[in-house]
Amino acid sequence: MIKEYFIATILGAILGLGITGAFFALRQNNAKQNTTAISPIPTDAQMSTQISITPSISEKKSPIDIISPENDTVLFTAKTSIKGNTKPNSLIIITTPSKTFSDKSNSNGVFNISIELDSGVNLIKISSIDPDDNQDETEITLTYSSTKI
Repeated sequence: MIKEYFIATILGAILGLGITGAFFALRQNNAKQNTTAISPIPTDAQMSTQISITPSISEKKSPIDIISPENDTVLFTAKTSIKGNTKPNSLIIITTPSKTFSDKSNSNGVFNISIELDSGVNLIKISSIDPDDNQDETEITLTYSSTKI
């Protein structure tokens, strides 16, 4: 019986080492395939003939500009006001995790809407619908803490 345990242990170790070796070999092979060739640094003559490169990813600025409160602010009162700018005479809809608030921006696009936060982290979604029914959206995160620091 001891002989069978010994043989089973040896075979298990060999099988385990074989599987582990195959795993590392495949992993190393995939790492070699995922590497990219590094191009040499261009000389001054080559750089003078190159055209300037514009970034392929452009950051789109939202037409809704939140003035206050700033994103990721911790507040110690449940009631606050969202102040910002958008297109003139737009319907502003502010959605908190549990409630929705709405109002209109003035003829200059300025808005100031009082909201009530839930305790903890609040993802606030601000939507603006202009008179031509074009909708813009932005999000900010506000944290309401009832604990005094």
